[in-house]
Amino acid sequence: MADIGTFISQDFGSVASAVVALLAIPGVILAGHIQGSKALKGAQAQADKALEAAREQAAATLETGRLQAQAALASARELSRETHAQWQRDRCQEAWAEFVKELDLLLPKGRINDEEARIENLLKAYALVELMSPPSVLAIAHEAKHGAVDFATALHQAHIDVRNHLDLRRTKRELRATVRAAARLSRTPGGGFIEQVSDGTDEGSYQQAESEEEFLEMGDRYEAGEAARAALEALDAAEQACGDPAAEDRVRQALLATGARDQLAARLAGAACLDQRAQRELRQQKRTALSDLRGVFVEAARTELDALGR
Repeated sequence: MADIGTFISQDFGSVASAVVALLAIPGVILAGHIQGSKALKGAQAQADKALEAAREQAAATLETGRLQAQAALASARELSRETHAQWQRDRCQEAWAEFVKELDLLLPKGRINDEEARIENLLKAYALVELMSPPSVLAIAHEAKHGAVDFATALHQAHIDVRNHLDLRRTKRELRATVRAAARLSRTPGGGFIEQVSDGTDEGSYQQAESEEEFLEMGDRYEAGEAARAALEALDAAEQACGDPAAEDRVRQALLATGARDQLAARLAGAACLDQRAQRELRQQKRTALSDLRGVFVEAARTELDALGR
């Protein structure tokens, strides 16, 4: 049987081991706590670094996207400007070419009639020029338009002058016929009329009115012949005094005496006194002026088109 000493020694050893084990528990717990804290802090730091890296990457991506969007917008705006500039250049070229075409149709003409005198197509072409042109081109186009209207007016007047001249020639023929119809009539001392008629001899014979109707007819023919002769003399004098208002008025009065209407008499009087050579020279001056304006306009349009094409 074991003695008390042995028992005490064995129990004491067990108790001591238990005590040592018990005392070691807090150390283990403390060590585990310290080790866990370090691991947590490390994980937190790694998480923070990852989050910061993610934030930086997101910011970089956002900045890249913003720059790309700005570049795309700038490119779109530049393309839009280029497209608009090309559209503007094409429209300007069309409008200016149409205006020049109408000027070229007008310049060779010698005269224009009532229908052409309105030059509606030229004015329509100018309206487009007015809408599309910058001030530098528009100012020249404006002068060219006025030059075109001035020249067209002169051409229309030339048409009227030709028509009046034809009327004047016709009227002269009628006046000469009237003079011939009364050429054999003469007044008698008693206020009557006698007319020389052909009887196969050189002198012929004379006959008087045998009735009141014949007397009135002879009288009308004689008066008409005298008025026609005076009108022809006035016309001849007026044609030698071109541009003389007094001569023109004498012709008008003489034609009124023949029974011509006032408007016709005025037109024929103006035609008789017209200096046709001076009018031709004036039209040529207007034509030259318009041609020069046309050239200046074309040069300005080309310069502007070159600028729009850049």
